[in-house]
Amino acid sequence: MKALTAAIAATLMSTAAYAVTPIGSEEFNIQPGFELAELTSENFYDVIVPQAKEEGKLTFFDFTNSFGPLFTDRLLPAFEEEYGITVNYIRGNNEAAVQQLIAANNSGVAAPADVYFVGSSTTGLLLRENVMANVPLADLLPNADGFNQDIARVSGGVDHGGSYVPFHRNQTSIIYDTRTVSGDDVPTTADALLAWAEANPGKFVVTSPAGGGSGNGFMQSVAYAKVEGDDCRAEFSNFSMTEDEAKAYVEGACLNPVWDYYKKLIPVAEITNGNSDTLNLVANGAGAIGTAWEDMAYDFIGRGLLPPTVRQQIIESGQVGGGDGMFLPVGSEHPAAALLFLDFMSQHDIQLEKLGVNGSRSARTDIDPGKSFTEEQAARLIPTNEFAERALPSLPAPLRAAMRDYIVANLLRATN
Repeated sequence: MKALTAAIAATLMSTAAYAVTPIGSEEFNIQPGFELAELTSENFYDVIVPQAKEEGKLTFFDFTNSFGPLFTDRLLPAFEEEYGITVNYIRGNNEAAVQQLIAANNSGVAAPADVYFVGSSTTGLLLRENVMANVPLADLLPNADGFNQDIARVSGGVDHGGSYVPFHRNQTSIIYDTRTVSGDDVPTTADALLAWAEANPGKFVVTSPAGGGSGNGFMQSVAYAKVEGDDCRAEFSNFSMTEDEAKAYVEGACLNPVWDYYKKLIPVAEITNGNSDTLNLVANGAGAIGTAWEDMAYDFIGRGLLPPTVRQQIIESGQVGGGDGMFLPVGSEHPAAALLFLDFMSQHDIQLEKLGVNGSRSARTDIDPGKSFTEEQAARLIPTNEFAERALPSLPAPLRAAMRDYIVANLLRATN
């Protein structure tokens, strides 16, 4: 009897240890109609599936232009077929949807959607306005167990504690056209890229840090490559950094190697105002090497907008990635269906299909496109070993913004 009592107690303690607790507060900021404090990843399906089916529907907001066919033709029908839950799919502007959600919350009315897929640039605002449910989805969703747990808790340089599910990962890269630069000759370090640009003026196409995400990502990657010293590099992971602290850091000596790099690079590179501009210059042969987003280049090659001879790499010191995610809003009218939807979109097969269709990477650590894709598909992506070993997290949002502003004001304008 004592052994049985002890076993029951141990089971209860184990369950309690995995019960979710509010992020950054003593209370949950949502009232879903079921007891969140008793919900665990172990009992998730037993509790959520029946209630989600009873709710019967949900509204899903998508801010993207490129994911529409993936959702309408593949993912949403698969979810509806598996659970019998109807999805009302709406698309629109990222910032407008966030402002609409904030206004609804301030007015005390229901959220316009039950699940939001929005850009990571809005994560800080969502947290400040308290419209993102403070539920640690990284701990609660059974399929979130497959995520890189650092990525599952920090997005766009903002620590959200796991409330923002990393549905889409994007990775900055260097693209090169093998008709001009062979794989054996392509520069594989930041310094080698600069030397190649100096030897081949105008052929290295770099998106401006203010004109497109790949340019800002390259700027951050140069910082990873050039900044030395533990004190200087400690700020790369200081996600509590304020705007004033970021400006002070930028004005200090730590980033001088980055400014020196750009002073040499800007006169010999072709600086563009957008990601598409960079890819188009490589496509028409005006450039041979360029900064890029992996998923965008993957898509361009697949649609014939870039030649099939284009390949992608991550330089040896690493390049930053980012990503956009989904969240449960405060005021969701169908919270159980929303939680089930978020878990469904996190599973291995869904994330693999997303990569194959859109070139959209996953925060999951168990996906290897080399084992599942055609040779042509795999060739459009960054090599798997490079992605696994060289992908870096973005710098804190205030820091990368201050670095961008410094380059625009002091280096780009100085050359115009």
